[in-house]
Amino acid sequence: MSISAAISNAYSGLTSVSRMAEITSNNVANAMNENYARREVVTSQQVLAGTGMGVNVSSINRALDLYATSSRRARGAEYGNASVLSEASTRMAKTLGVPGDAGALGTRMLNFENALRTAADNPASGSAREQVLAEADSLIGTLKNISTQTMAVRMDADASIATQVRDVNVALKKIESVNMEIRLRQGSGDTAALEDVRKKLIDEVSSVIPIKQISRDGGIVALYTEGGAALIDGQAGELGFSATPVITPDMTLASGALSGLTLNGRPMSIGTGAGQLEGGTLSAAFEVRDIKTPEFNARIDAVALDVLERFQSPATDPTLVAGDAGLFTDNGAAFTPGDELALAQRLQINTAVDPAQGGDLWRLRDGINALAQGPAGDDSQLRRMVDAMLAERTPSAATGLISLSSATELAEGISALVAAQAVRAEDTTAYNAGQFDILRESELSITGVDTDYEMQQLIMIEQAYAANARVISTADQLMQTLLEI
Repeated sequence: MSISAAISNAYSGLTSVSRMAEITSNNVANAMNENYARREVVTSQQVLAGTGMGVNVSSINRALDLYATSSRRARGAEYGNASVLSEASTRMAKTLGVPGDAGALGTRMLNFENALRTAADNPASGSAREQVLAEADSLIGTLKNISTQTMAVRMDADASIATQVRDVNVALKKIESVNMEIRLRQGSGDTAALEDVRKKLIDEVSSVIPIKQISRDGGIVALYTEGGAALIDGQAGELGFSATPVITPDMTLASGALSGLTLNGRPMSIGTGAGQLEGGTLSAAFEVRDIKTPEFNARIDAVALDVLERFQSPATDPTLVAGDAGLFTDNGAAFTPGDELALAQRLQINTAVDPAQGGDLWRLRDGINALAQGPAGDDSQLRRMVDAMLAERTPSAATGLISLSSATELAEGISALVAAQAVRAEDTTAYNAGQFDILRESELSITGVDTDYEMQQLIMIEQAYAANARVISTADQLMQTLLEI
């Protein structure tokens, strides 16, 4: 080998190991960055006229495992979906409270029942009847508050949908732009940094909508949902949604009062488990808005209806006839069958028994439509009201319960049922969180940076650099010797 060839080989070696040192240093600097994929320099032999002329940096490879990444993304979407549903379930369960705790629905119902018992034991006591009225008011207030808070959960879900749609649209446009930049740089530059940016953007989309990543020519990628809808394949798709700031119990997607989701202007079914965009946080938000909260509100309306019907019956109050309002009213009137929706919001005390509204407390003892006060010691009407509370009735299908229940048992049963559902939702979230962490760690073990390994590489790079430098130094000494001859 000639001296010039040796120098050329050594110089190419120095250039290559310098690039290796740069890449390894970047790896170490980004060891804590989960969005960074480890880089590795790939070298190839330079050959000129059949003679080796050193090495050349042919490419910078970026650590990649599509299976590990897709598995982690899929589990991340399930985790996000479960988290949204669990949070909503927990919020709704908290509105009911735990039976026995002050302010809980079951406790309010029991307090009302106990107030009726006390009044029946002391029919002449005005203060006992005042307590009945106060507990009835508290019960109504609790039912209204629960319904109001449920609507808050529903409105938060609607607002979350709008935010997620906006974020996904922005991310898809950025992915489209990065795709084009990577295509332009193919074969003429290092695209690893752009691929890191694109991976982070795709991760953002995948937590909202589970996706499948498909490689295309030129280094670009296409994204499809698990259900087969194209989010980006060349040009980015666009989701459409209109937020509804104020939502009432009667507003539904089917009626057109609430916005659905569109993709490139085409309506998309979501949140039902059968659409093309199911599985992530977006479908969970739709499920909360359109299924979970309406179901929960129907349970609360069923409790309101149950207690209203118990006291609207002439069997409970003989002074009533069919069509008369009882102790509890639907906005001041008798309840009309088939109009259960939002009844908890409309429930009111009959003005006939409320002194603050021109009524008389003695009507609690003698009957809503009694023409005059009866004997002070007559407890028959109050006993019938107690019996009405204790009567075991078949629960409405909306409650999710099947056993015959008294008024208090119904309230406590619904509270227990909703609490159990919240616990199951939390368990599902915890399971998915654990699986997501396992898959994330597995992916990072492949694509992440191992600083121990990088330090070993730096030692080898240092040795290679020193060896090439020694070749150049030796060649220089030979040249000096030749010149001195």
